[in-house]
Order: sequence, then C-alpha cells, then structure tokens
Amino acid sequence: MTLQIRSADRISGISIKKVRGFFRHLVSWHQHSFELPRLQEELSLERQSALALVGELESKGYLKPPEKGVHAFTDKGEQLVRASAAGKVSRQTAENALIGLLARVKEYNSDPTKLLTVEAVAVFGSFLGANERLGDLDIAVKCRHRDANDPDPAATALAYAERSGRHFSNIVEWISWPETELRQILKARKRTISIQEWGAFLRIAAADPEHFDYKVAFGSPEAVTAEIRARF
Repeated sequence: MTLQIRSADRISGISIKKVRGFFRHLVSWHQHSFELPRLQEELSLERQSALALVGELESKGYLKPPEKGVHAFTDKGEQLVRASAAGKVSRQTAENALIGLLARVKEYNSDPTKLLTVEAVAVFGSFLGANERLGDLDIAVKCRHRDANDPDPAATALAYAERSGRHFSNIVEWISWPETELRQILKARKRTISIQEWGAFLRIAAADPEHFDYKVAFGSPEAVTAEIRARF
C-alpha cells in the first residue's frame, strides 16, 4: 500500500517531498541508486549537506549502506517513491480514476504508433478494502514491446524517443522514453493514481501471498497468478 507522508516532514532539514521528487526522477528512468554528486546537483546541496542527508536516509532505512560510493534504495526507499502527501479521497473518486485509466489502456493498445502494449493492470492496496475514504489508487502495469520480433528493441526505442522531439539528458532516458510515456498517459496527471513497477508488485505479492490482496483489472488473472507463484 502507498506510504503516507506529511508535507511538513523533513529529513536532515530537507523537505521529504523534495527528497521524494529526487527519488521519483531516478526511478522514472529505471535508476534505483545514485552517487553523491548526482544528489548535490539535483537538490542544489553543498557536499556536507548532501552527506548529512544520505546519512539520515540510511539511518531511517531508505538507503542501503553505500558500496563504492553508490547509494541504493531499500524497499522502504522504493515505498518513498510512491508515497503520497495528499489527503484521502472518496471511493467514488478512486473508482472513477480506475475507469478512466482502463479506458486509456484500451486507447493506448489500439494505437499502432505506440511502441508498447499493456498486458495487465493489477489493483491493490486500500481500494480493495471496505472503507469509503481511501489513500491512492495503487496499481501495477505490465507492458511489452508491441513487435515481439524486433531484432533491435533498443535502437527502435531510441528512434521512437527522437521522433518525440523531447530533450533527454542521457542514454537511459532515451531508451526508457516508451515506458515513461506510457506511465504519463495512464496517470493523466491524476494525483489519485499511484503506478507501481510490475517487478516490485510481483516481489511484494510473492513475499506474502497469503495476505497480499490484489485484483487483475485488465489482462489474464491466471497469467498474473502464475507469474507471482514463479517468484515464490
């Protein structure tokens, strides 16, 4: 489920929302670790302030002890990426958000110009409970390349990113653009929707299959169950 944070929360004097923004930026480009200079640059910090921040993030369990200067997220750090500082929403608002997202999935899949295809959407978290006031709508999205026989998916992704006319700062951002674009389309700037990476969803589900509830809202429930069981 989505971790709830408060806008007033701070870590080593830095707003937790600002730290979350940095973590989210990394994850949006499939990066789950960083080196100190990257943190300094992104958050405009002096070296001592950056060291103090990573030290507190580590002590609070968001980061693993550094290895060769690289700071990697823990599971709690991954939760911070998805953390919400928003207030709770009504069940009707969450249901409407899900209906809209599923409509966008079908629209995306029907567009032959898109590079990916959505295979499954799983819903989990507070949405599956009985409360009328909920946290974020937690979903996980599984996608694949539309052309399974593409001999060079990386080159295809680079060409696709170039056609977008967007600016990318590194090769990872170029290659990851199809996935990033898909998340942006499905989220549609809805604060209610929290999109979880499929691999992380599988790890969470496989860690406690007896108590972790989820519902497949799009795709094959049998295929998702089999994928989770393969992680046991």
